[in-house]
Amino acid sequence: MKKIIIIAAIILTTLATTAQQAGHVRIAFAGFKCLRETADDILNLDGKADEVFFRFFFTIADNNGNTKLKYSNQSDTYGDNYGPFGNRINAGSAVDLFGNLKGGIKGGDNYSCYNIIGEYDLAAGDVLTVMPTIWEWDPGSGFENTFDATVEGAYTTVNQKASTLSNQRFGAGADAIGSNQLMGLFLVDGGTFLGIKVFLKIADLLTPKPRPIGVTLNGEYSPKAVLLNANVMQQIASSNFGYGQGVIPVQYNEEALGNTRDHGNYIILLKVDFFPSASTPVSSNNTNTQPATKMTKNSGGFKVMNVPPAPAPAPAPAPAPTPTPTPAPAAAATSISGAWIGTYGNGQNTGPSFYSFTLNTDGTMQVVASNGSVIASGTYTFSNNQLSGTYTYTNGGVFSFAATLSGSLLNGTWGSGTNVRGGGNWLMNKKAKSVIGNIR
Repeated sequence: MKKIIIIAAIILTTLATTAQQAGHVRIAFAGFKCLRETADDILNLDGKADEVFFRFFFTIADNNGNTKLKYSNQSDTYGDNYGPFGNRINAGSAVDLFGNLKGGIKGGDNYSCYNIIGEYDLAAGDVLTVMPTIWEWDPGSGFENTFDATVEGAYTTVNQKASTLSNQRFGAGADAIGSNQLMGLFLVDGGTFLGIKVFLKIADLLTPKPRPIGVTLNGEYSPKAVLLNANVMQQIASSNFGYGQGVIPVQYNEEALGNTRDHGNYIILLKVDFFPSASTPVSSNNTNTQPATKMTKNSGGFKVMNVPPAPAPAPAPAPAPTPTPTPAPAAAATSISGAWIGTYGNGQNTGPSFYSFTLNTDGTMQVVASNGSVIASGTYTFSNNQLSGTYTYTNGGVFSFAATLSGSLLNGTWGSGTNVRGGGNWLMNKKAKSVIGNIR
Protein backbone atom coordinates (compact mmCIF):
# COMPACT_ATOMS: atom_id res chain seq x y z
CA MET A 1 0.00 0.00 0.00
CA LYS A 2 1.33 3.41 -0.85
CA LYS A 3 1.08 6.62 0.93
CA ILE A 4 0.51 10.21 0.26
CA ILE A 5 2.53 13.08 1.18
CA ILE A 6 0.69 16.04 2.42
CA ILE A 7 2.99 18.86 2.84
CA ALA A 8 3.17 22.11 4.30
CA ALA A 9 1.14 25.22 4.57
CA ILE A 10 3.29 28.03 3.33
CA ILE A 11 2.47 31.54 4.40
CA LEU A 12 3.74 34.46 2.42
CA THR A 13 2.94 37.74 4.15
CA THR A 14 3.26 41.49 4.25
CA LEU A 15 3.08 43.28 7.57
CA ALA A 16 0.58 45.60 9.16
CA THR A 17 3.33 47.86 10.49
CA THR A 18 4.81 50.97 8.95
CA ALA A 19 7.65 48.76 7.67
CA GLN A 20 5.28 46.90 5.39
CA GLN A 21 5.38 47.17 1.64
CA ALA A 22 3.29 45.92 -1.23
CA GLY A 23 4.83 43.52 -3.71
CA HIS A 24 4.48 40.58 -6.06
CA VAL A 25 5.02 37.00 -4.89
CA ARG A 26 5.92 34.14 -7.21
CA ILE A 27 5.88 30.57 -5.88
CA ALA A 28 7.29 27.63 -7.83
CA PHE A 29 7.44 23.91 -7.19
CA ALA A 30 11.18 23.20 -7.49
CA GLY A 31 11.10 19.41 -7.12
CA PHE A 32 11.41 16.80 -4.40
CA LYS A 33 13.78 14.33 -2.76
CA CYS A 34 12.82 10.81 -1.73
CA LEU A 35 14.81 9.66 1.30
CA ARG A 36 12.68 6.54 1.69
CA GLU A 37 9.72 5.39 -0.38
CA THR A 38 6.42 4.42 1.22
CA ALA A 39 5.25 0.86 1.85
CA ASP A 40 4.33 -0.43 -1.59
CA ASP A 41 2.32 -3.07 -3.42
CA ILE A 42 4.77 -5.96 -3.73
CA LEU A 43 3.36 -6.79 -7.18
CA ASN A 44 3.81 -3.22 -8.46
CA LEU A 45 0.33 -3.27 -9.98
CA ASP A 46 0.21 0.52 -9.79
CA GLY A 47 3.71 0.91 -11.21
CA LYS A 48 7.21 0.36 -9.85
CA ALA A 49 7.99 1.91 -6.45
CA ASP A 50 6.32 5.24 -5.55
CA GLU A 51 4.23 7.58 -7.67
CA VAL A 52 3.48 11.07 -6.34
CA PHE A 53 1.34 14.03 -7.30
CA PHE A 54 0.97 17.48 -5.81
CA ARG A 55 -2.03 19.57 -4.80
CA PHE A 56 -1.63 23.25 -3.99
CA PHE A 57 -3.99 25.40 -1.93
CA PHE A 58 -3.79 29.20 -1.75
CA THR A 59 -5.61 31.77 0.34
CA ILE A 60 -5.03 35.49 0.87
CA ALA A 61 -6.12 37.48 3.92
CA ASP A 62 -5.95 41.19 4.57
CA ASN A 63 -4.16 42.73 7.56
CA ASN A 64 -7.13 41.93 9.81
CA GLY A 65 -7.16 38.25 8.84
CA ASN A 66 -10.21 38.54 6.55
CA THR A 67 -10.18 36.10 3.64
CA LYS A 68 -9.72 37.77 0.23
CA LEU A 69 -9.06 34.79 -2.06
CA LYS A 70 -9.11 30.97 -2.18
CA TYR A 71 -7.66 28.95 -5.03
CA SER A 72 -6.29 25.45 -5.67
CA ASN A 73 -4.71 23.39 -8.44
CA GLN A 74 -3.12 20.00 -8.96
CA SER A 75 0.00 18.67 -10.68
CA ASP A 76 0.81 15.71 -12.87
CA THR A 77 1.66 12.35 -11.36
CA TYR A 78 5.40 11.59 -11.21
CA GLY A 79 6.84 8.05 -11.32
CA ASP A 80 6.75 4.94 -13.52
CA ASN A 81 5.15 5.95 -16.84
CA TYR A 82 5.41 2.74 -18.83
CA GLY A 83 2.54 0.65 -20.20
CA PRO A 84 -0.83 1.80 -18.86
CA PHE A 85 0.81 4.67 -16.96
CA GLY A 86 1.91 6.68 -19.99
CA ASN A 87 0.17 9.84 -18.83
CA ARG A 88 2.62 10.28 -15.90
CA ILE A 89 5.85 12.25 -15.87
CA ASN A 90 8.71 9.77 -15.77
CA ALA A 91 10.65 10.13 -12.52
CA GLY A 92 12.73 7.88 -10.32
CA SER A 93 15.34 5.17 -10.80
CA ALA A 94 13.36 1.96 -10.19
CA VAL A 95 13.76 -0.71 -12.90
CA ASP A 96 11.96 -3.92 -13.85
CA LEU A 97 13.24 -7.47 -13.20
CA PHE A 98 15.47 -7.21 -16.24
CA GLY A 99 17.01 -3.89 -15.27
CA ASN A 100 15.03 -2.00 -17.90
CA LEU A 101 12.15 0.49 -18.04
CA LYS A 102 13.65 3.01 -15.65
CA GLY A 103 11.01 4.90 -13.68
CA GLY A 104 9.36 4.78 -10.27
CA ILE A 105 10.51 6.68 -7.18
CA LYS A 106 12.60 5.03 -4.49
CA GLY A 107 14.93 6.12 -1.70
CA GLY A 108 17.77 8.32 -2.95
CA ASP A 109 15.89 9.68 -5.98
CA ASN A 110 15.69 13.42 -6.69
CA TYR A 111 13.51 15.34 -9.13
CA SER A 112 14.16 18.96 -10.13
CA CYS A 113 11.87 21.33 -11.99
CA TYR A 114 10.60 24.90 -11.97
CA ASN A 115 6.79 24.88 -12.13
CA ILE A 116 5.19 28.19 -11.23
CA ILE A 117 2.19 27.30 -9.06
CA GLY A 118 1.04 30.77 -8.02
CA GLU A 119 1.66 34.47 -8.58
CA TYR A 120 -0.05 37.13 -6.50
CA ASP A 121 0.02 40.88 -6.01
CA LEU A 122 -0.15 41.61 -2.28
CA ALA A 123 -1.21 44.89 -0.71
CA ALA A 124 0.66 46.03 2.38
CA GLY A 125 -0.56 43.89 5.27
CA ASP A 126 -1.89 41.01 3.14
CA VAL A 127 -1.08 37.44 4.10
CA LEU A 128 -0.81 34.71 1.45
CA THR A 129 -1.12 31.16 2.75
CA VAL A 130 -0.02 28.41 0.39
CA MET A 131 -0.50 24.76 1.25
CA PRO A 132 1.50 22.62 -1.19
CA THR A 133 0.58 18.99 -0.59
CA ILE A 134 2.24 15.94 -2.12
CA TRP A 135 0.41 12.63 -2.42
CA GLU A 136 1.53 9.09 -3.17
CA TRP A 137 -0.73 7.77 -5.91
CA ASP A 138 -2.58 4.47 -5.51
CA PRO A 139 -5.66 3.25 -7.39
CA GLY A 140 -9.06 4.03 -5.99
CA SER A 141 -10.59 6.94 -4.15
CA GLY A 142 -8.31 8.40 -1.52
CA PHE A 143 -8.39 10.99 1.23
CA GLU A 144 -8.52 14.05 -1.04
CA ASN A 145 -12.11 14.91 -0.16
CA THR A 146 -11.44 14.57 3.56
CA PHE A 147 -8.45 16.87 3.34
CA ASP A 148 -10.25 19.35 1.08
CA ALA A 149 -13.13 19.61 3.54
CA THR A 150 -10.72 20.19 6.42
CA VAL A 151 -8.88 22.94 4.56
CA GLU A 152 -12.09 24.58 3.37
CA GLY A 153 -13.43 24.66 6.92
CA ALA A 154 -10.15 26.02 8.27
CA TYR A 155 -9.54 28.94 5.89
CA THR A 156 -11.01 31.55 8.24
CA THR A 157 -9.00 30.31 11.22
CA VAL A 158 -5.84 29.84 9.15
CA ASN A 159 -5.97 33.40 7.83
CA GLN A 160 -6.60 34.89 11.25
CA LYS A 161 -3.86 32.89 12.97
CA ALA A 162 -1.37 33.30 10.13
CA SER A 163 -1.76 37.07 10.15
CA THR A 164 -1.31 37.27 13.91
CA LEU A 165 1.60 34.84 14.10
CA SER A 166 3.58 36.26 11.19
CA ASN A 167 3.25 39.79 12.49
CA GLN A 168 4.39 38.66 15.94
CA ARG A 169 7.45 36.89 14.57
CA PHE A 170 8.42 39.33 11.84
CA GLY A 171 7.68 42.75 13.27
CA ALA A 172 9.99 45.72 13.55
CA GLY A 173 13.66 44.79 13.26
CA ALA A 174 12.86 41.49 11.54
CA ASP A 175 15.35 42.22 8.77
CA ALA A 176 18.12 41.79 11.33
CA ILE A 177 17.31 38.08 11.78
CA GLY A 178 20.17 35.81 10.77
CA SER A 179 19.66 33.12 8.15
CA ASN A 180 20.14 30.33 10.67
CA GLN A 181 17.41 31.76 12.90
CA LEU A 182 15.12 32.57 10.00
CA MET A 183 14.06 29.06 9.04
CA GLY A 184 13.28 28.20 12.64
CA LEU A 185 10.87 31.13 12.72
CA PHE A 186 8.91 30.53 9.52
CA LEU A 187 8.69 26.72 9.62
CA VAL A 188 5.97 25.70 12.08
CA ASP A 189 3.50 22.89 12.71
CA GLY A 190 0.24 23.60 10.87
CA GLY A 191 -1.87 21.69 13.37
CA THR A 192 -0.45 23.45 16.43
CA PHE A 193 -0.30 26.96 15.04
CA LEU A 194 -2.98 27.08 12.33
CA GLY A 195 -5.53 24.50 13.44
CA ILE A 196 -5.16 22.22 10.38
CA LYS A 197 -5.34 18.62 11.53
CA VAL A 198 -6.85 15.55 9.83
CA PHE A 199 -7.69 12.20 11.43
CA LEU A 200 -7.67 9.25 9.00
CA LYS A 201 -9.20 5.84 9.73
CA ILE A 202 -6.65 3.06 10.21
CA ALA A 203 -8.79 0.63 8.20
CA ASP A 204 -8.67 3.03 5.26
CA LEU A 205 -4.92 3.52 5.65
CA LEU A 206 -4.47 -0.23 5.22
CA THR A 207 -6.35 -0.17 1.91
CA PRO A 208 -4.50 0.82 -1.29
CA LYS A 209 -5.52 4.41 -2.01
CA PRO A 210 -3.89 7.85 -2.10
CA ARG A 211 -2.82 8.92 1.40
CA PRO A 212 -0.75 11.71 2.92
CA ILE A 213 2.83 11.04 3.93
CA GLY A 214 3.42 12.65 7.27
CA VAL A 215 0.72 10.58 9.00
CA THR A 216 1.31 9.15 12.48
CA LEU A 217 0.81 5.48 13.26
CA ASN A 218 -2.71 6.19 14.57
CA GLY A 219 -3.73 8.18 11.47
CA GLU A 220 -3.24 11.76 12.63
CA TYR A 221 -1.91 14.25 10.09
CA SER A 222 -0.82 17.86 10.65
CA PRO A 223 0.78 19.65 7.70
CA LYS A 224 3.79 21.83 8.34
CA ALA A 225 3.54 25.55 7.69
CA VAL A 226 6.02 28.09 6.37
CA LEU A 227 5.34 31.70 7.32
CA LEU A 228 6.74 34.34 5.00
CA ASN A 229 6.25 37.98 5.89
CA ALA A 230 7.09 41.04 3.80
CA ASN A 231 9.52 42.24 6.45
CA VAL A 232 11.73 39.24 5.74
CA MET A 233 10.43 38.19 2.31
CA GLN A 234 13.44 39.47 0.40
CA GLN A 235 15.84 37.97 2.93
CA ILE A 236 14.18 34.57 2.57
CA ALA A 237 14.15 34.80 -1.22
CA SER A 238 17.89 35.55 -1.23
CA SER A 239 18.88 33.01 1.46
CA ASN A 240 20.25 29.54 0.80
CA PHE A 241 18.84 26.87 3.10
CA GLY A 242 20.87 24.11 1.48
CA TYR A 243 19.06 23.79 -1.86
CA GLY A 244 19.73 27.05 -3.65
CA GLN A 245 18.69 30.67 -3.32
CA GLY A 246 15.14 31.08 -2.09
CA VAL A 247 14.42 27.32 -2.07
CA ILE A 248 12.66 26.13 1.09
CA PRO A 249 12.88 22.44 2.04
CA VAL A 250 9.95 20.90 3.92
CA GLN A 251 10.48 17.36 5.18
CA TYR A 252 7.90 14.73 6.07
CA ASN A 253 9.43 11.74 7.85
CA GLU A 254 6.89 9.17 9.00
CA GLU A 255 9.45 7.07 10.82
CA ALA A 256 10.36 10.10 12.92
CA LEU A 257 6.65 10.25 13.82
CA GLY A 258 6.72 6.62 14.93
CA ASN A 259 5.05 5.32 11.77
CA THR A 260 7.24 2.36 10.78
CA ARG A 261 4.23 0.78 9.06
CA ASP A 262 4.17 3.30 6.21
CA HIS A 263 7.67 4.84 6.58
CA GLY A 264 7.58 7.51 3.87
CA ASN A 265 10.29 10.17 4.02
CA TYR A 266 10.28 12.99 1.46
CA ILE A 267 11.55 16.55 1.18
CA ILE A 268 9.46 19.01 -0.85
CA LEU A 269 11.27 21.96 -2.42
CA LEU A 270 9.51 25.30 -2.91
CA LYS A 271 11.08 28.32 -4.63
CA VAL A 272 9.95 31.75 -3.45
CA ASP A 273 10.59 35.03 -5.27
CA PHE A 274 9.44 38.43 -4.02
CA PHE A 275 9.35 41.65 -6.02
CA PRO A 276 8.62 44.84 -4.05
CA SER A 277 6.11 47.09 -5.77
CA ALA A 278 8.90 49.35 -7.04
CA SER A 279 10.52 46.47 -8.95
CA THR A 280 9.43 44.32 -11.88
CA PRO A 281 9.28 40.50 -11.69
CA VAL A 282 11.93 38.75 -13.75
CA SER A 283 11.49 35.21 -14.99
CA SER A 284 13.75 32.43 -13.81
CA ASN A 285 16.28 31.08 -16.28
CA ASN A 286 16.02 27.60 -14.81
CA THR A 287 16.41 25.16 -17.68
CA ASN A 288 13.92 22.75 -16.10
CA THR A 289 11.01 25.15 -16.51
CA GLN A 290 7.70 23.39 -17.20
CA PRO A 291 4.16 24.74 -17.59
CA ALA A 292 2.57 25.58 -14.24
CA THR A 293 -0.49 24.02 -12.62
CA LYS A 294 -0.84 21.01 -14.86
CA MET A 295 -2.25 17.64 -13.86
CA THR A 296 -2.53 14.18 -15.29
CA LYS A 297 -3.68 11.11 -13.40
CA ASN A 298 -4.59 7.68 -14.63
CA SER A 299 -7.23 5.10 -13.72
CA GLY A 300 -7.46 6.17 -10.09
CA GLY A 301 -8.22 9.78 -10.90
CA PHE A 302 -8.36 12.28 -13.74
CA LYS A 303 -7.53 11.00 -17.19
CA VAL A 304 -5.84 12.51 -20.20
CA MET A 305 -8.69 13.28 -22.56
CA ASN A 306 -8.29 12.95 -26.31
CA VAL A 307 -11.29 15.23 -26.86
CA PRO A 308 -9.92 18.76 -27.37
CA PRO A 309 -11.35 21.75 -25.53
CA ALA A 310 -11.46 23.71 -28.77
CA PRO A 311 -10.18 23.61 -32.32
CA ALA A 312 -7.42 25.88 -33.34
CA PRO A 313 -4.02 27.43 -34.64
CA ALA A 314 -2.81 30.79 -33.50
CA PRO A 315 -2.85 33.32 -36.30
CA ALA A 316 -0.03 35.49 -37.47
CA PRO A 317 0.86 38.19 -36.63
CA ALA A 318 0.55 36.81 -33.11
CA PRO A 319 3.41 34.38 -32.38
CA ALA A 320 2.22 31.01 -31.13
CA PRO A 321 3.09 30.46 -27.46
CA THR A 322 5.87 27.98 -26.76
CA PRO A 323 5.49 25.00 -24.41
CA THR A 324 7.89 26.49 -21.86
CA PRO A 325 7.54 30.26 -22.10
CA THR A 326 9.35 32.89 -20.14
CA PRO A 327 6.54 34.64 -18.23
CA ALA A 328 6.01 38.30 -18.97
CA PRO A 329 6.32 40.72 -16.04
CA ALA A 330 3.43 39.76 -13.79
CA ALA A 331 3.06 43.29 -12.52
CA ALA A 332 1.88 44.54 -15.91
CA ALA A 333 -1.61 45.99 -15.77
CA THR A 334 -3.68 43.76 -18.08
CA SER A 335 -7.46 43.66 -18.07
CA ILE A 336 -8.72 40.08 -18.29
CA SER A 337 -11.75 40.96 -20.43
CA GLY A 338 -11.23 40.82 -24.17
CA ALA A 339 -10.01 38.35 -26.77
CA TRP A 340 -7.28 35.81 -25.95
CA ILE A 341 -5.62 33.60 -28.56
CA GLY A 342 -3.13 30.76 -28.25
CA THR A 343 -2.77 27.00 -28.36
CA TYR A 344 -3.64 23.93 -26.29
CA GLY A 345 -2.32 20.38 -26.15
CA ASN A 346 -3.01 17.02 -24.52
CA GLY A 347 -1.05 15.64 -21.58
CA GLN A 348 1.99 17.81 -20.87
CA ASN A 349 1.83 19.72 -24.15
CA THR A 350 0.64 23.30 -24.66
CA GLY A 351 0.22 23.02 -28.43
CA PRO A 352 -0.20 22.93 -31.30
CA SER A 353 -4.02 23.18 -31.59
CA PHE A 354 -5.72 26.58 -31.82
CA TYR A 355 -7.45 27.85 -28.67
CA SER A 356 -9.21 31.18 -28.20
CA PHE A 357 -11.45 32.78 -25.58
CA THR A 358 -13.57 35.89 -25.58
CA LEU A 359 -13.92 36.96 -21.94
CA ASN A 360 -16.76 39.42 -21.41
CA THR A 361 -16.93 42.00 -18.62
CA ASP A 362 -20.10 40.39 -17.16
CA GLY A 363 -18.34 37.07 -16.40
CA THR A 364 -19.62 35.24 -19.49
CA MET A 365 -17.29 33.85 -22.14
CA GLN A 366 -17.15 32.18 -25.53
CA VAL A 367 -14.74 29.71 -27.09
CA VAL A 368 -13.96 30.89 -30.62
CA ALA A 369 -12.78 28.84 -33.59
CA SER A 370 -9.99 30.04 -35.89
CA ASN A 371 -12.58 31.27 -38.39
CA GLY A 372 -14.17 33.49 -35.72
CA SER A 373 -17.28 31.39 -35.10
CA VAL A 374 -18.44 30.76 -31.52
CA ILE A 375 -18.32 27.04 -30.76
CA ALA A 376 -18.88 27.02 -26.96
CA SER A 377 -20.19 29.32 -24.25
CA GLY A 378 -19.78 29.50 -20.48
CA THR A 379 -18.77 31.59 -17.49
CA TYR A 380 -15.51 32.48 -15.78
CA THR A 381 -14.14 34.06 -12.60
CA PHE A 382 -10.95 36.08 -12.22
CA SER A 383 -9.28 37.27 -9.02
CA ASN A 384 -5.70 38.08 -8.08
CA ASN A 385 -4.26 36.84 -11.39
CA GLN A 386 -6.12 33.51 -11.19
CA LEU A 387 -8.63 32.60 -13.93
CA SER A 388 -11.03 29.66 -13.94
CA GLY A 389 -14.22 28.75 -15.77
CA THR A 390 -16.46 26.17 -17.45
CA TYR A 391 -17.96 26.13 -20.93
CA THR A 392 -20.31 23.91 -22.94
CA TYR A 393 -20.01 23.11 -26.64
CA THR A 394 -22.99 23.24 -28.96
CA ASN A 395 -22.90 19.42 -29.04
CA GLY A 396 -23.20 19.28 -25.22
CA GLY A 397 -19.57 18.58 -24.28
CA VAL A 398 -18.51 20.31 -21.05
CA PHE A 399 -14.95 21.38 -20.26
CA SER A 400 -13.32 23.50 -17.56
CA PHE A 401 -10.06 25.40 -17.27
CA ALA A 402 -7.78 27.30 -14.90
CA ALA A 403 -4.84 29.62 -15.53
CA THR A 404 -2.42 32.06 -13.99
CA LEU A 405 -2.11 35.51 -15.57
CA SER A 406 1.47 36.78 -15.92
CA GLY A 407 1.56 40.10 -17.74
CA SER A 408 -0.30 39.45 -21.01
CA LEU A 409 0.20 35.66 -20.86
CA LEU A 410 -2.32 33.12 -19.57
CA ASN A 411 -0.68 29.81 -18.65
CA GLY A 412 -3.30 27.18 -17.89
CA THR A 413 -4.73 23.67 -17.77
CA TRP A 414 -7.98 22.13 -19.03
CA GLY A 415 -10.04 19.09 -18.18
CA SER A 416 -13.31 17.30 -18.83
CA GLY A 417 -16.53 18.29 -17.05
CA THR A 418 -15.95 20.48 -14.02
CA ASN A 419 -12.35 19.33 -13.57
CA VAL A 420 -9.97 22.14 -14.53
CA ARG A 421 -7.10 19.67 -15.04
CA GLY A 422 -6.41 16.27 -16.45
CA GLY A 423 -6.73 16.95 -20.18
CA GLY A 424 -3.69 19.04 -20.93
CA ASN A 425 -2.18 22.50 -20.90
CA TRP A 426 -2.67 25.74 -22.82
CA LEU A 427 -1.21 29.19 -23.37
CA MET A 428 -2.88 32.37 -24.59
CA ASN A 429 -1.85 35.96 -25.25
CA LYS A 430 -4.25 38.89 -25.20
CA LYS A 431 -4.87 40.48 -28.58
CA ALA A 432 -5.68 44.06 -29.50
CA LYS A 433 -9.11 44.71 -31.01
CA SER A 434 -7.60 45.64 -34.34
CA VAL A 435 -5.78 42.34 -34.56
CA ILE A 436 -8.87 40.39 -33.61
CA GLY A 437 -10.84 42.21 -36.27
CA ASN A 438 -8.32 41.17 -38.91
CA ILE A 439 -8.46 37.55 -37.78
CA ARG A 440 -12.20 37.41 -38.01
